[in-house]
Amino acid sequence: MAQPLYKTLEKAGELIVAEMRSTLKQNKSNATGQLSKSISYTVKDTADGLKLQIGMLEYGGAVDKGRGPSISGGPKQSWRQRIVKWMRAKGITPEPGVKIETAAFLITRAINRGYNSKGKEMYQPKPFIDKSVDKVLNEILNEVEDDMVEIVEGALTGRK
Repeated sequence: MAQPLYKTLEKAGELIVAEMRSTLKQNKSNATGQLSKSISYTVKDTADGLKLQIGMLEYGGAVDKGRGPSISGGPKQSWRQRIVKWMRAKGITPEPGVKIETAAFLITRAINRGYNSKGKEMYQPKPFIDKSVDKVLNEILNEVEDDMVEIVEGALTGRK
């Protein structure tokens, strides 16, 4: 394994995860913190070489790229409970006389239709993935170049 490159990818992984979490907060897309906590990285040594993989909860893509109206009739019932949890985390309370489950149903229905009551598109993109990766990679580009030179020089002189 090419140690300098491995260490650089480890550092890049740490920085990308931190930047993604920071960007989520800046975008105000961190109500429960579950998405932020789920972001992780691994460096794998594969047949094609070292690879840096970033992982997170599945809905991270919907936060990053946005989401349109549902085509298949809407999400499963579990969404309603997730919305109740989100409402509580955000301190959102329904009007007097309206149960939180009813409000969650109405929010779910609005999401499925893709628009809120004012006709504004819901789930607009709040980019944080590519934005964070690009920022970190631009910052460490010189370091990667130095590591590559060290690896090539080591190969030419017979070191590993």
